[in-house]
Amino acid sequence: MKELRTALTEQLKRPDGPTPELTALLEEVGREAHENDVPPEELIVIFKELWNSLAESLRPQNADQYERVRQRLVTLCIQAYYAE
Repeated sequence: MKELRTALTEQLKRPDGPTPELTALLEEVGREAHENDVPPEELIVIFKELWNSLAESLRPQNADQYERVRQRLVTLCIQAYYAE
């Protein structure tokens, strides 16, 4: 979680799209959640709570842009969770 928090903090500083580091980390988190029988909805709730707490502390200027990035990151989590 510490790695994810750090990667998300960096992502919030550059909201233009998912960083390669965060993409790789989300793939790992998704796989691990699946392997440990963490329900996908629980994974998404945890991710969103973490994202929202970080975004709130950084007070983003363009909330719509951050929401689009968050949605893309959630999609990456889901794809990683169900990847073969």
